[in-house]
Amino acid sequence: MIKYLLIILAYLLGAIPFSYLLGKIFKGKDIRLYGSGNLGTTNAFRVFGKPIGFTVLFADTLKSGVLVFIILHTQWFDSFDLFHPLVYGFASVLGHVFPVWLKFKGGKGVATSFGLLLSYNPLVALGMVIAFIITEFLTRYVSVASTVASILAFLTVIVLHLTVVSDLYFVIITGLATALIIYRHQSNYKRLKMGTENRVKLFDKFDQLFNKSK
Repeated sequence: MIKYLLIILAYLLGAIPFSYLLGKIFKGKDIRLYGSGNLGTTNAFRVFGKPIGFTVLFADTLKSGVLVFIILHTQWFDSFDLFHPLVYGFASVLGHVFPVWLKFKGGKGVATSFGLLLSYNPLVALGMVIAFIITEFLTRYVSVASTVASILAFLTVIVLHLTVVSDLYFVIITGLATALIIYRHQSNYKRLKMGTENRVKLFDKFDQLFNKSK
């Protein structure tokens, strides 16, 4: 019974809309009415600024990885017949993307998927971060960086499964998370095609310094 209760708990943890709550508490604004209207980290940065944006990033990452980390590193759970730890992590990702509290309209699952990876395999998570930063620097699009990073993470997991340690659950869950991220970015791909997708200004100061040094 406990393994099913933990699935529900994981989903409810994932469904906590931190961007909505922090926006309401500290700014008196409903994030759904501003920017892209999305509940994810990128829109939190865009609408509320860095302090809330980084807090949302940390919270959304933590809520998907907390049960995965606890199950992996706490012997108390060894006495229970639980599902694979990543199943609970993915339940949190689903909660974030489809939160019961907000009519099942949530974020896009990038930060929560990263949290799942970070708890289970930090090296793959680090690779995802590097791929994200490089792609964002080259393109200035968060949507492109998120897509590329998630696909590369999935391909890395497949290679690890085939060459290092066989871990089919890791492949399946990472594949599902990647598919969910791609699905949730459909509107971004349409804006990219039309040339109306928002660019990020994360590296603007770096560009200015680089141009001055020439």
